[in-house]
Amino acid sequence: MSEQTKPDFSKMTTGQKIIMAVRAYSFPASVIPIIFGSVLALPELATSGKSFNFLLFFLTLIGAVLVHVGTNVVNDIYDFKTGMDKADDKLGIPHGGSMVLSMGILDTSMMKKIAFISLAVATIIGIYLYTQVGVWILYLTGFGLLSAIFYTATPVALKYKALGDIQVILSFGAGMTLGAYIVQTGQFSWMPLIFSIPLGLLIDAILHSNNVRDINFDGKFGIKTLPIIIGEKPSIIFYWILLVGAYLSVVIFVVLKLISPFALLSLITFPIALKLMKMIGELPNEPQARFEMGSKHIMMTAQLNMQFGLTLIIGLLIAYFFFSN
Repeated sequence: MSEQTKPDFSKMTTGQKIIMAVRAYSFPASVIPIIFGSVLALPELATSGKSFNFLLFFLTLIGAVLVHVGTNVVNDIYDFKTGMDKADDKLGIPHGGSMVLSMGILDTSMMKKIAFISLAVATIIGIYLYTQVGVWILYLTGFGLLSAIFYTATPVALKYKALGDIQVILSFGAGMTLGAYIVQTGQFSWMPLIFSIPLGLLIDAILHSNNVRDINFDGKFGIKTLPIIIGEKPSIIFYWILLVGAYLSVVIFVVLKLISPFALLSLITFPIALKLMKMIGELPNEPQARFEMGSKHIMMTAQLNMQFGLTLIIGLLIAYFFFSN
């Protein structure tokens, strides 16, 4: 990032700096599973004669986003400690992560406060939900908090041991979808876990896109990501599998009559997926160009996750409100 193009961060308000630090653009990865899990609960609520609880829904949504905030901020703190988020002029890599630490916009002390407050409030929400719907929420809250912290925090540091993909699928995909379902129904079911598969795959695709972009940079710090272990070409194929797997799983659910055919509305986003599958195979080797194109690819993958999730949710809502018996 040259001096000519470098933004003047001194003019930012504290609120703007915090929004930058928590990476608010990534929140659809936690919002979509909560909405999806809540929508999946509607048929069960209708059968049991219960009403949708909007208060618990919004508390669940806030709690999930706060856990996401904690994950992002803790990740920044530890990536900054390792030096991963600092600019590398030799490789032509600009500041990474949210950039608030590496560029001196916020200090580590402030970031720790943000992480603590967000995870503390999420814990309080989780405890309240436990008093309303039972012990499963307590388990899922605990899992979510531990995942948020130990995604990058030592000594576990799942991200640095090529386990970040599994953590993302389990916590953001399965855990949040199941949690939202349980909040509304008060009971565990395997179906939300199964139906969370496409969302989990697309959420992981965001992380995988990031790791493919940084495959030549991350290894300098002695960490392991899946692309570093299997190589770039297999990683491109794995990205294809993640995207195709998301759409294929919806088709399989419909064929097996597990979910309404209106879920196929999500297939209208498939041309975007094809574009992204082509794009990841064309990342240049030159570091600066690779970073710029790779960053665009990450953002577009995040947008695909939101577009896919919204169309899937809309399809299920159409089926429930207009075509259910």
